[in-house]
Amino acid sequence: MSLMEEIYLEPHHHFLIRTKYLFALNEPPLILDGALEIKNLRILRYGAYREIQKEVVGAKLIDLEDHILMPVLTNAHLHLELSALRFRIPPTGKFILWVRQVIKKRMELSPLEIKESATIAIKELLKEGVGIIGDVGNSALTLEPLSKSPLLGYLFQEIINFKGKKISLSPLKEFSNRLRLTYSAHAPYTVSPLLLQAIKAYCRKRKKLFVIHLAESKEEIQFLREGTGPIAELLKERNQWNEAFIPRGTTPVKYLDSLGVLDENTLAIHAIHLEEEDLKILSQRGVKICLCPRSNLYTGAGFPNLPQLLKYKLSLCLGTDSLASNDRLSLFEEMKTLLHFYPDTDPLLLLRIGSIYGAKILGFEDYGTIKEGAFANLVAISLSYPPSENPKEFARDFLFSEKEVKYRFYALN
Repeated sequence: MSLMEEIYLEPHHHFLIRTKYLFALNEPPLILDGALEIKNLRILRYGAYREIQKEVVGAKLIDLEDHILMPVLTNAHLHLELSALRFRIPPTGKFILWVRQVIKKRMELSPLEIKESATIAIKELLKEGVGIIGDVGNSALTLEPLSKSPLLGYLFQEIINFKGKKISLSPLKEFSNRLRLTYSAHAPYTVSPLLLQAIKAYCRKRKKLFVIHLAESKEEIQFLREGTGPIAELLKERNQWNEAFIPRGTTPVKYLDSLGVLDENTLAIHAIHLEEEDLKILSQRGVKICLCPRSNLYTGAGFPNLPQLLKYKLSLCLGTDSLASNDRLSLFEEMKTLLHFYPDTDPLLLLRIGSIYGAKILGFEDYGTIKEGAFANLVAISLSYPPSENPKEFARDFLFSEKEVKYRFYALN
């Protein structure tokens, strides 16, 4: 693999970038022999080179030749602090068996190992074309490597506390506008009702995204309906059982809705096991959904019903989840997996979900799209064979071709 060239844009830079394929993913999604002008870190204009070059004065030309220039990808859900567990936990057909292994193996990791593996994973994300992330951690160990990287996004400090003990949600100090910090709730079965509401209130007050794993497994459904099963057993073993807990006899979605924590600033991770009423509630509340299909297959949790989610017009993004449940941090592989299960899906839509839609959901729309006025965070990719020039066929060829990120442009104000 050849080296990736990284270009950090400065306010004084004035570039005209020409490329054979400008894959803007907006309308039009594909511009052949395209170009965009960058000045003061932002995209001034973009379109066909023959038109753009007439309007540009004084810019340095960068000719990417036959590369594909597109927005950075958004990996909206991952756990960098679990990166050291890659290949240490085998795939399993039973979700709770996987959870038990993660708990055991996570306790064996030293802080140094966690930070070093997270640093390696960040480099992998950059090579995979990712520019915006939603990282979830139970410690602050990934804060330093993230702060030193050009990645933008969220670091969610995840809380697990089902016993209902009062804890102080001290304000989290942010060190830059590139990395936002807030609390998140692990899941409806690992955080007490009062604490779920407190975390949501914290996020709501500060206008931050509220993130929670939701409807991920059948075991979760059983626990919230009946208060029994493998999750109840695990909570009791780990001294996390809440004696005041009363099974709700309902779904995870209806349970969270009864607590008032579902709204347009809620991001539900996984959302696999949903009833029709659940989908209606999620749609009515404007809840966003992050899909992690390859992780779901790895853990035995199930698989997202993409056509159903699209039917209810839910806003979607993509994540890889952690390397404890995935062998790569590639969003392209996540898209290909969804296409394998749902071959009639528009590949252009999947690419938008994994890039511009995800950036918008995380609140970084101006850093993850190609449009006038947006920050020029871009990737240039080479393919192993020439793609079709029809936009939809181009998108499919693009996903299934061997590809490599050759150039990255960072616009970090």
